[in-house]
Amino acid sequence: MTRLRSLFATAAATVLIAGTAAAGTASAAEAGQPREPGCAKLWGYGPGWADIYNECGYTIFASVEVDGFDPTCIQIGPGAIGTIGLEPGDVPYYAYVC
Repeated sequence: MTRLRSLFATAAATVLIAGTAAAGTASAAEAGQPREPGCAKLWGYGPGWADIYNECGYTIFASVEVDGFDPTCIQIGPGAIGTIGLEPGDVPYYAYVC
């Protein structure tokens, strides 16, 4: 019985250590990249436009953060990408739910 208990304790410790290492790796990767809050994600942009991806399973209204006045919010369906117009020279920082 003692050998079985020792084997179980070793297996549990291995799982615990492996789980902690994986969790540490995931949080380190997330810390290096800013995470946009909510369902709206900045998908891409160019002169005069920005694409916003809705990663949630319901319709949202979203816009992007720029210097000055932010563009008017647009409606984006679940899992869809919506394109929003930008003023000349605007560079979006991130997308957000309105």
